Amino acid sequence: MERLRLAPENFFDGLLAAIRLQNEFIEGEPTDVHRAFYRVLKELPKSVFLDVDLFEVDYDPLYGQSGWFDRALTTAQRDAVLGFANPSYKKITIKYTKDEGNAILNELGARAEFQRLAEVFTKSLDSAARRSSSF
Repeated sequence: MERLRLAPENFFDGLLAAIRLQNEFIEGEPTDVHRAFYRVLKELPKSVFLDVDLFEVDYDPLYGQSGWFDRALTTAQRDAVLGFANPSYKKITIKYTKDEGNAILNELGARAEFQRLAEVFTKSLDSAARRSSSF
């Protein structure tokens, strides 16, 4: 089976759609949200289903930030796909309906892989929330 080749923007759309099927919101401190995205990026080379061109996708481990991810979030907000209070996004609303999320995943393909990566993302955020609540 040939791997599905995707531009980073299409990958981002698929990841959001898969996350939406689990939850309507992405909740966490901005650095935790970036770190969760980074964990997904680290999982991508292991994927036998997805081939995403990550040349433009950056992540600065020192600051725990990705400029590309910030721009993708801002673009999605401008396109009314996401809603969050600027400049902080401790609670991001994914405005896709579940039907729209399913349609995006059906169009892109590799549904199970997107769902696996969405699980990596949400588990990372859940873990960060548990750590911060124990202080």
